[in-house]
Amino acid sequence: MAIQAQWQAVTSHPMGGWRNVAEPALPALDPARRLLWCGIGGSLLPSETLVRAFGDEQAFRNWVPLASPEPAPGFSLRPGDQLVLASKSGKTLELWTWIARLRALPGFEALAAPILITQDDANPLATWGRANGCRILPIPVEVGGRFSAFTPIGTLPLAWMGRDAAAFAQGGRDVIAQLDSDQGAWRDRIAATVALLLDAHRRGVTEWVLMPYATRLDSLSAWWVQLVAESLGKVARDGTRKGYTPIRAVGPVDQHSQLQRWMAGPRNLGVIVMTVDGPARPERLDPPAGSPYPGLAGLQGADILQAQAEGTAGALEAAGVPVLCWSMPTLSERELGAFMMAWQAIIGLLGIALDLDPFDQPEVEDGKKRTFKRLGL
Repeated sequence: MAIQAQWQAVTSHPMGGWRNVAEPALPALDPARRLLWCGIGGSLLPSETLVRAFGDEQAFRNWVPLASPEPAPGFSLRPGDQLVLASKSGKTLELWTWIARLRALPGFEALAAPILITQDDANPLATWGRANGCRILPIPVEVGGRFSAFTPIGTLPLAWMGRDAAAFAQGGRDVIAQLDSDQGAWRDRIAATVALLLDAHRRGVTEWVLMPYATRLDSLSAWWVQLVAESLGKVARDGTRKGYTPIRAVGPVDQHSQLQRWMAGPRNLGVIVMTVDGPARPERLDPPAGSPYPGLAGLQGADILQAQAEGTAGALEAAGVPVLCWSMPTLSERELGAFMMAWQAIIGLLGIALDLDPFDQPEVEDGKKRTFKRLGL
């Protein structure tokens, strides 16, 4: 099936609404105040990705994700905290655990009404929010949780940091426009990536690593892992088990901790090496006498990072490991928006090509039911 036919199948799917990127209409939030973000999975990972990519020291200090239901020793509310409750379905167990915990803390009643990011329907979170005067930022029904980066799940943290949420959304629209017109650099890159991953799948390469050579993009790998794993690990319509196993990595950390397995282990794995071209912050390196690398005096950290990425990619290719190299011209809202939308499209196209539904997650729902049964809920 050609990419255009696959794309038409994606666009006609009832859960294909993530392609329709609206201009963000967001409340003004004070970046000097803490943003308490209650959400998990697709209601947190896009947000975490964007805060880690574009935040400054103030943002890192004031960004407080509340995800796991486990107690948080020493956590307390502060006057002025802004609470965000994010859940597409409005039924997420971890979210309601945190609502119950926060309500029991001193100072909860003095907080401003929480902002809710959810479907604007009769779900429990939206119903509770309307009864308590909360503002609801809606997630469209036709947008699945792990495809929510271009809803307020992604754009609200950008706006809170004073970053360009509109440019992020425009990056996503750029990609969709090229796929719809069947032309352009992003369209070609997506088509080449889909072809490579499908060919590798036929040869038994079903594990893929995303390794950005940028510490700020570590959380991007976590977002990508959920997107791939929940979308492309399925029983196909013919009853066969198909899919990909995504692996999270970050360079250069994981060229020390995982590269040995990738190069010498079973030949069922490929690596996506991602780099950011610049601009780099100028710096001066001053190696001491006796350093084994006196030539560092003529280099910058960005030079070393780029050489490490190229060296790792070359070593993997020489060992016969499939390698896909992605370069980002600069780490900007528009470029990262385009990258994230491109991968949402790649996942949809791969699902159609493998005869899977990339937009459901039936086994996840089974796990939730078993959890509720154990808890008597």
